[in-house]
Amino acid sequence: MKKKFILKKELKIFEKQFLFLLKSKILFLKKIKNYFFLKKGKYVRPLLIFLITKMLGKKTISKKTYKLASIIELIHTASIIHDDVIDNSSFRRGFLTINSLWNNKIAVIFGDYIFSKSLNLALNHNYNHYNNLFSNLILKMSEGELYQIDFIKNHKFYEKNYKKIIFNKTALLLSTCCEQSGKLLKKKHTLFFLKKIGILIGLSFQIKDDLLDYNNFNQQNLFLKLNETKITFPFIYSFNKASFKEKKWILNLSKKKKNFFFFYKKLINFILFLGGIEFSIYKMKLFTNKALIQLNNFPNNSANKSLKTLIFFFINRKF
Repeated sequence: MKKKFILKKELKIFEKQFLFLLKSKILFLKKIKNYFFLKKGKYVRPLLIFLITKMLGKKTISKKTYKLASIIELIHTASIIHDDVIDNSSFRRGFLTINSLWNNKIAVIFGDYIFSKSLNLALNHNYNHYNNLFSNLILKMSEGELYQIDFIKNHKFYEKNYKKIIFNKTALLLSTCCEQSGKLLKKKHTLFFLKKIGILIGLSFQIKDDLLDYNNFNQQNLFLKLNETKITFPFIYSFNKASFKEKKWILNLSKKKKNFFFFYKKLINFILFLGGIEFSIYKMKLFTNKALIQLNNFPNNSANKSLKTLIFFFINRKF
């Protein structure tokens, strides 16, 4: 993403406030926090909030908007910590996960701590309408995780089920960023479009994440990626196109106690052969284009153009 499209000043202020919120006198907690935030995040959700705020005509970011961004980022942070435990992930963005470096128990407690921080922040600043909003958001994200467990356990590999999961786990949070930015500025007539933009960005964002699981594999990270308890969109499309015999082979493969690189390589070839990658790219671009069209309902200012650049960055990123 080009530097001119990044809200450098606003993100610097946000990061300072955000990291201050996570200060603790407990040394062990401080150690985990320092490790987890060693690699700076892209702050996608705060950036989305700030760009929409400016697109709607606000020249400066208010304290309340910074607080909204912090609460959203806290919820997102907690959710990915819990995701790593559920998915049995060993790495995230090239770093060992908390559950891998310490253990699942510590990761779950740390995730709960971050979730509590988000609700505590809303309560301390008397953001009454936020309390129901964020508790409901956490509830829906938790439901998404439960849907996913049932989805995998009972082999409910259908596109509609996948969309339900990623709506709750990814798209709803991005949709909240967009919609709440409009609400803070009392732009009621924009809320429908903002909510829709967030959902579409979320759907394309998650499919891109799925596609990244199939990029630049070597033997080790192929094993790590596909041994995680998650089902990707390329897999779902391919599975539903497969013959009864092929489906049986895949399900038997997933039950094996020992998972070898050879089997995973065959699974990758299976997905490639049935067009899972190509179809996923098509769906990702479809959702992206729909989001870009929705932005035409707003002023064509520099923030709008930056938002479009950000959306293109999402689908072209390498990690």
